[in-house]
Amino acid sequence: MSLCGSVSALYLNLQSSKISMGSVLAFRSGESMGNTLRIPFKKRSSKGAACPLQVVCIDYPRPELENTVNFLEAASLSASFRSASRPAKPLKVIIAGAGLAGLSTAKYLADAGHKPILLEARDVLGGKVAAWKDDDGDWYETGLHIFFGAYPNVQNLFGELGINDRLQWKEHSMIFAMPNKPGEFSRFDFPEVLPAPLNGIWAILKNNEMLTWPEKVKFAIGLLPAMLGGQPYVEAQDGLSVKDWMRKQGVPDRVTEEVFIAMSKALNFINPDELSMQCILIALNRFLQEKHGSKMAFLDGNPPERLCMPIVNHIDSLGGEVRLNSRIKKIELNEDGTVKSFLLNNGNTIEGDAYVVATPVDIFKLLLPEDWREISYFKKLEKLVGVPVINVHIWFDRKLKNTYDHLLFSRSPLLSVYADMSVT
Repeated sequence: MSLCGSVSALYLNLQSSKISMGSVLAFRSGESMGNTLRIPFKKRSSKGAACPLQVVCIDYPRPELENTVNFLEAASLSASFRSASRPAKPLKVIIAGAGLAGLSTAKYLADAGHKPILLEARDVLGGKVAAWKDDDGDWYETGLHIFFGAYPNVQNLFGELGINDRLQWKEHSMIFAMPNKPGEFSRFDFPEVLPAPLNGIWAILKNNEMLTWPEKVKFAIGLLPAMLGGQPYVEAQDGLSVKDWMRKQGVPDRVTEEVFIAMSKALNFINPDELSMQCILIALNRFLQEKHGSKMAFLDGNPPERLCMPIVNHIDSLGGEVRLNSRIKKIELNEDGTVKSFLLNNGNTIEGDAYVVATPVDIFKLLLPEDWREISYFKKLEKLVGVPVINVHIWFDRKLKNTYDHLLFSRSPLLSVYADMSVT
């Protein structure tokens, strides 16, 4: 079996290897049953005798996401590209970077009747969700990727591509490791019978391992301004770190230590004293406002094949192009400072009517033309720094006893999240 997870500077990802014994792990059933797969196999006891073991893996039905305000807005915007009047002269748009940002940009430009040409420096699609196959046929992924119900744009994209069935939905829970009790976990279980935000409140109140009742009450009171103030309040907190905001709201430091180190690491791979509270509140608001917002799904295979290729096929079908091994060396400018062309490493230049850079900020900084560096808009890039993340896959020769068919929050200062990819 294999494990996969994430860390700032170390992303421990546990991905499944093709081992015949123990390829599916027992999973605690939840309040609502999903689709079950029971695979019997034999486990050798300490005395050498074979004893039967029944293993259960459960995937849950796709939740009803289409009736949320955010999903309806995303679907409406997406549909507007397809229904827009066809341009008299389609634009040739050159896009740098075939991660999900570049791929979706090309997809929607093609939907609108334009001709996107997507350039990817490497020989693999996906950017942050790229993956590689080793000599044994196993996949190494760039990170441990999950899809929340609160991701309206990507959920809508899955539907448009007709690949909703490729998401494997898990029990509506958040599961945290107990650092002082190795092998034990603390769960926040969201009941299906309650609407948001009551399901989230219930999940917090029912958990007694991580927070005391006084801490829960102070935490709830601290969150009230965010719940009542909505998006304007959330955006106004951008200047405060998670740690500073918690103290300002009178939330005990132990809440930050017990819950928000894990959340900060999972969202941005940095600590609560470095992360803007706006990032946390955006996620929390979605989780509190949408019944299935915090529900998670795993992709049923490697992202380049299972997610990226359907987007590429869609782009190709509408006359666009996706080119791998097309690294940009320089952004060439006209005399007026506008983009003239992209110069590639192979010496070729490619021109278009419009240009999009959909690369990580550190790569864009390297490409930024000298004439643009003093422009106030681009000077803001100086404050943006990428966070180094290492993804680690560990293969084991047997099943781990204490794990779940779910994403696990490590609550470690180093490790972010991890999962047993032989079962998810």
